[in-house]
Amino acid sequence: MISTDAATVDFANRITTPSKLLPFRLLGCIWRQAAFTPHCPTEPRLDGKLALVTGGNAGIGLEISRGLAARGAELVILARNQTTASAARDAIASTTGATVHVVPLDLSDLASVVRASERLPAILAGREIDVLVANAGVAPAAYAVSAQGHELAFATNTLGHHVLIRRLLDRGQLRGGRLVVVTGDIYIRSSECTSDFRYEGRSGGQMAYCRSKLGNLWFAAELVARYPALHVCSVHPGVIASGLMGERPSSGIGAMAQGAIMLDLVAGAQAPLFCATQPGIERGGYYHNTYGLLRHPLGDPAADAAKAAALWARMEELGREFL
Repeated sequence: MISTDAATVDFANRITTPSKLLPFRLLGCIWRQAAFTPHCPTEPRLDGKLALVTGGNAGIGLEISRGLAARGAELVILARNQTTASAARDAIASTTGATVHVVPLDLSDLASVVRASERLPAILAGREIDVLVANAGVAPAAYAVSAQGHELAFATNTLGHHVLIRRLLDRGQLRGGRLVVVTGDIYIRSSECTSDFRYEGRSGGQMAYCRSKLGNLWFAAELVARYPALHVCSVHPGVIASGLMGERPSSGIGAMAQGAIMLDLVAGAQAPLFCATQPGIERGGYYHNTYGLLRHPLGDPAADAAKAAALWARMEELGREFL
């Protein structure tokens, strides 16, 4: 369900410093979120603009891709699953008339990141990227490592995006565009993001996901500091029935409860689309589908500048041979 225009206007002007207490912070993510989530306006148009979406073939990534193309953007979907990516390309092109490209990308494998970035110049044809939505992510059900031996959630959600975006920046393909980093307010459960986190079971995988989402915010903060021409913002899209954190029940009380609390995929794409397309988005801002422009409370781990800088240095070290 998509919210009313009144919620959209409120979102555009809402600035919130939420409670630093974990139960209240998490409650704010789900309490009446369908009513507070904005409906991204269809204007301004993006005709003549070039947009990239990682993981743009499924979940909210597909709806973000669809929304950008519907506004006139030429679209590049970067995705691991080529079957669903091709289906997404065909469906979006047929319904919007947009030009849609598909580039294979497995963010967990830095060699794949290099190959994907090397395919982009043929599509860009000398142009720069106007909008990039760093959306792709995984929440591992069991402990796993990437091709380079890093914990999988960190490798996919954090390090893979770091190497991809650094390569685009260093090659002048993303100098003055808008970069939207999709995170999750569940990051508040963690205070660390490292490549060597070890865990057991689904609950451990969920914590790995939380840590990677904190890493996304630290990464965005460092980009703001290091690339003054780049318009970076971060966004919490909402608590969404996407199956990312486990399969959604198909029936019964569990399904009813999740349906009442969670957003559907179209609604979940609205805050990222707002950040990707609307004027007045604060550079370096963290936008939250229910809080609006979120100011981190005192002691919030996302505001730890020293750890953000340390993470950047570590990702530079881990990705050096792929940059």
